[in-house]
Amino acid sequence: MTDEEKSRLQEMASNSGRTVSGYIRAKLFGGEKATINAVEFLKEYKTQIHEMQKIGNNINQLTHYANICIKSGVVSEAVIQEMNQTIGGLTKIEIKLEDIMRRIVKG
Repeated sequence: MTDEEKSRLQEMASNSGRTVSGYIRAKLFGGEKATINAVEFLKEYKTQIHEMQKIGNNINQLTHYANICIKSGVVSEAVIQEMNQTIGGLTKIEIKLEDIMRRIVKG
């Protein structure tokens, strides 16, 4: 076992609340699913939710501005590009959240 593998094993055991020996026994004989560091998951999940909220706010502001431009007969190409980039950012965060949830469900 490399030093990196040993360190990772110790971290996984610690995250599960077991000693390394207890963790290995549980994995070998218990048929137990992989453990999740709930604290780390919640921290990442909250971060991504916060990012989605900020992006949603930006989308609302851009949509409001775009509607003003449409009513005045002028639609700025820059506004359309920024909206597309913002929506793209939201999509990336949604994909991250889906990946996080998929890892939890699979265990």
